[in-house]
Amino acid sequence: MPKTVILSCPTLRGELQAALAEASSEAVVFFLPRTLHSDPKELHAYLQDKIDRFYNVDRIVLCVSGCGGGTAGLHASSAELVVPRTRDCLDVLLSGDSLASLERDISGVYFTESWMEFTKESDIDLDKLRAKMGREAADDFLRRLYKTCNKFYIIDTGCYDVQTVKDYVAPLVELLQGTMTMLHGSCGVLRKIALEQFDEDFIVVPKGGEVTAGAFLKNR
Repeated sequence: MPKTVILSCPTLRGELQAALAEASSEAVVFFLPRTLHSDPKELHAYLQDKIDRFYNVDRIVLCVSGCGGGTAGLHASSAELVVPRTRDCLDVLLSGDSLASLERDISGVYFTESWMEFTKESDIDLDKLRAKMGREAADDFLRRLYKTCNKFYIIDTGCYDVQTVKDYVAPLVELLQGTMTMLHGSCGVLRKIALEQFDEDFIVVPKGGEVTAGAFLKNR
């Protein structure tokens, strides 16, 4: 068995794989089911079950962050646990050399290629809603849904075609009379995971310990 195992959110697939390849990492990655993203309790139960089943590994990295509290209280039953102190996967993508310098508009709506695909599959996809409800009703629904958040950000991580995401987001931005801003995604946390450089940006829980809720970044 490998010494390090990574359990990762599928929205980080391209960026994590790029970081691991760059570092020539031998860690083994398991990507979680996409459906877990919307329910912290299900995420917690799934992760704990997976952690309990591992054996003969030194470290399990949970590349899923705070995720609505889904990682709080996880027990390091089979190996050391390492969890980024980030609130969610967006923090992971936007992170640089240190989370202390991370700034983010928490009222904004963020996209990468993975988040675009996730939205396409959801019930709030613009084209899907218009086909189901009709243009006028769908547009009215989305205006109400995004009433307090019409600032859209696309995180360019260098791992996908940004123009495709721009083209997808543009009609929604136009409908909501919003803004679209490009951001650079340095993916500092992923690079550290690939190099196994677990500094103050991570919670490191020894075998037998537990992940504490208060150790993650706070909204600011």
